[in-house]
Amino acid sequence: MMKIETDRLLLRNYKESDFEDIFKYFSDEEVSRFEDFYPMSEEQVRDIIAEWKNMENRLVAALKSEQIVIGSVGYWIDDEGHYCIDYDFNPEYCGQGYATEACNALVHYLFESLDIRAIYGDCDVRNVSSWKLLERLGFQRIRKLDHQSYKNDKNGNPIFISTFLYELKNTQSTTDAKEFYTGGRKS
Repeated sequence: MMKIETDRLLLRNYKESDFEDIFKYFSDEEVSRFEDFYPMSEEQVRDIIAEWKNMENRLVAALKSEQIVIGSVGYWIDDEGHYCIDYDFNPEYCGQGYATEACNALVHYLFESLDIRAIYGDCDVRNVSSWKLLERLGFQRIRKLDHQSYKNDKNGNPIFISTFLYELKNTQSTTDAKEFYTGGRKS
């Protein structure tokens, strides 16, 4: 089981008892607006929890003081072997530095534990909060990618967007550098 502790948060594996807290933000239209999913049903959230509860790359961010889940952070490895972070937070808790604190802890864990060269993040260019978060964490914008698609419309047609691609290099890494990242999210 994975646990990362910060001043105010505990990043840990999903639990079935987290359902109510997680449903609040995964079912929220504002949260899903820029994501690769639509607002989730109760069944979809239960399925996600069941699937992710034993995965070390999918964590909830729980307030230590109140023992409630306010967000999710995670990472995935794309087809080229690049580590990429993602995050979703309950809008009720935005603007208080929780996402920055959680993502910063995850980034440090990845660099210190896995000795990777870099971490990548991408977001819809219209998602100002997300790209500002990446910049607060020290990520550098490396390019704009046009004609990206992370989800389909109700007819099954891809919805095309532009994204910003960010990179955070590990200055302490001993891993050989790779050429560059071409972008693209693994769904």
